[in-house]
This record gives sequence, C-alpha cells and structure tokens, in this order.
Amino acid sequence: MTNAELAQKLKDLRDFLIIAGYEESHALRYTQIARSIEKMPEPVEDLAAQGRLSEIPQVGKLIAQYMSEILATGTSSKQQEWEHAAPISVLEMVRVPGLGAKTARKLFQDHKISNLQSLLDAAKSGELAKIGGIGPKMVEAIIDFCDAR
Repeated sequence: MTNAELAQKLKDLRDFLIIAGYEESHALRYTQIARSIEKMPEPVEDLAAQGRLSEIPQVGKLIAQYMSEILATGTSSKQQEWEHAAPISVLEMVRVPGLGAKTARKLFQDHKISNLQSLLDAAKSGELAKIGGIGPKMVEAIIDFCDAR
C-alpha cells in the first residue's frame, strides 16, 4: 500500500468515525496523521516492517496498531469496533463533492440515510430539500454525482 493509499484510508476512517458518532476532535487526529504520511519520503510500509510507525507525529502504540491492520487487511479493529453504530456504506455519501462527514452524520443519524442509493432516492423524492442545511445546489450535486456513476 502506498503512502497516499494509507493516508486515504485514514481519512476514510476519520469520516466513518464522525458519521458513526465518535468524538469529532479525536477523529480529526487521523487527518493530521494522514497529512504527515502523505509528506513522508519513506514508504510507510517500510516503517511498519521495521516497527517504526510510532515515529510518525501523533502516532502512538494504538494508532500504530490500527495502521498496521490497515496495511495488512485494508481495515482496522477501530472501524470494526464502530460498525455497530453505522454501516461502512455511509462513507459513500462523503464522495459527493461538498457533502462532508458532519452532514453525512446528520443524514444518517436523523434521517436513516445510509448509502448513496438512499441518498439519491431522498434527493429525487424531495425529502432532502426539507432537511435544514441541504439546499437546492447540494440536492442537484447529489443527483448529478449519482447519475454520473
């Protein structure tokens, strides 16, 4: 796995945790770690093989374990621990340009929208237009994004 791929997995973990209801300030730590990994000249897999992941800024023993799990399997026990709170499909929603993790959390927790298909259905039915913070441009962006897939 490349540094960029691991960084994206960590950003996905951050978004998933936020949507699932994990403390946002703690989840944002994964953003900073991802940025550090993106800037590293050394392949992160080499660091992992040498047991040096904790040398990355803000990476302690536990996050190093999660990173090792992601490198080995593509997922982590942290994600699995929170899958009781939200399905992993909620990540599909943050792929829509302009729709962030906090909005996806609101859509999931308050309106039970859990994936791209249910988001598109809500957009086309007019349900999204009734939700505060979702304007006509966002509804249009969702429909355009989904239709382009």
